[in-house]
Amino acid sequence: MSWWALLPGAAALAALAAVPGVLALRVLGVRGLAALAGGVPVTVAGLGVLSIAYAPLGVPWRLPAVLVGLAALLAAAWALGRLVGRADGATRLTAPSAVPDDGARSAAPPTGLDDVTWRPGPLGTRSAAAVAAAVLAGFLLLAAPFVAALPSPDAPLQQWDGVFHLNALVTVRDTATATPLGGLAPLYGDGTLAPYYPTGWHALMAVAPGLASVPAATNVGILVLGVGVWLVGLAGLAREVFARQALPAVLAPLLAASFVAFPAVQLGVLGQLAHGLSTALLPGALLLVVRAVRAAECRAGWGPVACHAVAAVVAVGGVVVAHASGIFSLAVLAGPVVAGAVLAWAVRRVRGGRRVLGVGAVVALTGVVVAGPVVAANLDALSVVVGFERASGRTHAAALREVLFDQTLTFDYAHDGVWQHLAITAATLAGGVLLLLRRRHRWLVVAFVLAVGLAVLASGPEDHPLRWLAGFWYTQAGRIAPVAVVPAVLLAAVALAALVRWARARSAAGVALAAVLALVAVSVAVRLPLQHGVAASAYAPSELAWGTMATDEELAMMRRAARVLPADAVVVGDPFNGSALLPAVAGVDVVFPQLGPSGMSDAQVVLREGLSDVHDDPAVCAALADVGATHLYQDTALEADGAKRGPPTRAMEDVDVSTGFVEVESAGTAAIYRIEVCD
Repeated sequence: MSWWALLPGAAALAALAAVPGVLALRVLGVRGLAALAGGVPVTVAGLGVLSIAYAPLGVPWRLPAVLVGLAALLAAAWALGRLVGRADGATRLTAPSAVPDDGARSAAPPTGLDDVTWRPGPLGTRSAAAVAAAVLAGFLLLAAPFVAALPSPDAPLQQWDGVFHLNALVTVRDTATATPLGGLAPLYGDGTLAPYYPTGWHALMAVAPGLASVPAATNVGILVLGVGVWLVGLAGLAREVFARQALPAVLAPLLAASFVAFPAVQLGVLGQLAHGLSTALLPGALLLVVRAVRAAECRAGWGPVACHAVAAVVAVGGVVVAHASGIFSLAVLAGPVVAGAVLAWAVRRVRGGRRVLGVGAVVALTGVVVAGPVVAANLDALSVVVGFERASGRTHAAALREVLFDQTLTFDYAHDGVWQHLAITAATLAGGVLLLLRRRHRWLVVAFVLAVGLAVLASGPEDHPLRWLAGFWYTQAGRIAPVAVVPAVLLAAVALAALVRWARARSAAGVALAAVLALVAVSVAVRLPLQHGVAASAYAPSELAWGTMATDEELAMMRRAARVLPADAVVVGDPFNGSALLPAVAGVDVVFPQLGPSGMSDAQVVLREGLSDVHDDPAVCAALADVGATHLYQDTALEADGAKRGPPTRAMEDVDVSTGFVEVESAGTAAIYRIEVCD
């Protein structure tokens, strides 16, 4: 299999993810780069609605049914746009800082949304071409080390979360059910446990045409959704926030290519495909929130405000469909701009003589900001997430350095990572200072400080009294650091753009622009080896961060087994030693499709705790019969050999295969046997 052969499938996936959402936004009046950046979150929201609606109706989750459902949702969006008036009904309005409100004027709105238009005008031809070229360059810079690090296009992720998501995609394809309300039940024991689990990633990838191989489809999805959508979203967000300038939108995707926190670490090292999709959707959703706030502040009229509010709510829904934790990430990013808008409204009311109303709004806002996290942390539905215990041996200073210099979970590949990212970090901090001094877009600085602070709490000492705030992300810096990248990219972009404007006033704009682009290019280039190493730590058997589940030889054996094993074969074996990869790699059923013990049946517990006693304990044979196991997968590699070993499953290792087992396939230290011992 070659990457070139996957290009048609990648193009089809991109179209499926973007086109429905872009069309929905266009009928609401959102156009241009904003529609392209916000389209995918809207599409994912639509898929979430359909996945929940189709399951009880018995509608199979197949591409034709999904397209029909998306068309129906698009028609509903069109009807809504006709009902309330499209969002482009007004084109140029005056900002609230220049319009009296109840007889009061203010020098600048507290939100810092200071542009005199409530939405940016269209990009000129040259600027649009420059943004497109920057997005393409950023994509190639992130994709090249990823592609080079993979042993093959269909190499599977060999991480804890990665294995789960590979087999979750298999499950959605096999069952034609994509609902998050129990759709992944086959992954949990005997299927009687049907917990909620976000399926936005799996729902989209399951119906992507032209991508039959689950590992190959996953890798294409990382490139299209994790890289492409992310970069377009950042470019659109930069254009939306800094509406008077085009240069930040050009610089944003280039600057993003210098970071490894996302997509490399979250989608690769951690294998968090569902949460990673949620992260990739953040810029596009934040863009629509910012535009809705700006339209409301500028009093753009009922139609535009309503349409933008609907677009923002739907996009936020897409982030939540991808992963519920995305709502907390959006709270960090969008919370400051929304809170600033409420505060601006309250200030205008107080200055206009309506003090009770204004003060009441401030009190309510303070209550939400202070009490909201406390209430959420004590909800039963979030107890498992917030209460997740994660040890840390870092000091706060070390944790801060890791986040600021983009070194979270880079392991031994970081090397001289501080100096490599020094220029980008300096530009980010300079951008923050610049916006504070200008009193513009200060919400970006607040969002950056919040995200960095939460990541530091997650990585820092366990006894800090506020560390529980990081619990909304499972107290893992690798989930929070990507959130900080969003404002960091915009802050660095505005600082470098300001440098070019300063030089333009001195007739040296060309030299300054060349110097800025060279600085960004060097900052990205020096991190290419790090990008490659991080990707290899999730895919290359000899470089895996947490042990190798299957070598290249063993993966080839699994693919051969797909042709050798009977269609009704069910394989039992320690999931850590590679057997859990069989469904995704070979399409073969296994007894343990994930590495965790969630929802195991009684028979699975017996096998997990005593499979190696199969010759002596009749209960083991009874359990094998109960789960329908026909074959055994065993790998004798040890941790000293670089193998991934799970202490809770040690009782499944070292099964005596000298009698009662017939070898079917073998490679390296692994083999698949037909079980005859219980006959």
